[in-house]
Amino acid sequence: MKQSIAALLAAGFFGSRDESTDRTVERILDATVAEAAATGVARLKIDAIARRAGVNRATVYRRFGDLDGLIEATTMREGRRMADTVFSAVENVHDHPSRLVEGFVACMRMAREHPVIARTAALEPDRLVAAGLADDAALLKLGSGVVAELLRQGQSDGYATHLDPDEAGQSIAMLFAACVLMPTAQGIDLRTDESIRAYARRTLVPMVFGLST
Repeated sequence: MKQSIAALLAAGFFGSRDESTDRTVERILDATVAEAAATGVARLKIDAIARRAGVNRATVYRRFGDLDGLIEATTMREGRRMADTVFSAVENVHDHPSRLVEGFVACMRMAREHPVIARTAALEPDRLVAAGLADDAALLKLGSGVVAELLRQGQSDGYATHLDPDEAGQSIAMLFAACVLMPTAQGIDLRTDESIRAYARRTLVPMVFGLST
């Protein structure tokens, strides 16, 4: 299941490219992440990204069109990585409520450790919201689809059959976004894997699977 989902997430985003072009694209995307972590999303410049990637600015424009296109491509690449992280985290977990918990923990851990997400959530939260809603909310839809897939797998075994998996997936993706943006000092303690896991078992599992789970 993990391989087929990962292939689906990757399919069609960059289309068919030869290996050398793929390496160039990945260098540019990696450079965008590094530059955003160093300077912030608001101060990103094509020239600085091109220098960091070791390419000329014309190559960046040719691959991505403009800065907005580059930011959207980087956002979706990182979103796909997060999706793959979720499926890796639950690959050997067979209890469906625990799969939801461990997937949520893996997402929150990646958000906490990701240099751009952590910095942007703290200093430029409006940019993070904008990234989630860009390109017809592509990133939000990606996250919603990942959760919906986990819920459908549970429903095939008789869990959470009362839910619309797409609607519930979107709700949980929106909850995740709120948790990332929420100042810890003013809300629920989500600073560690243990506190996130306890929150998910205490709140998320009953919301999805009911109190008897």
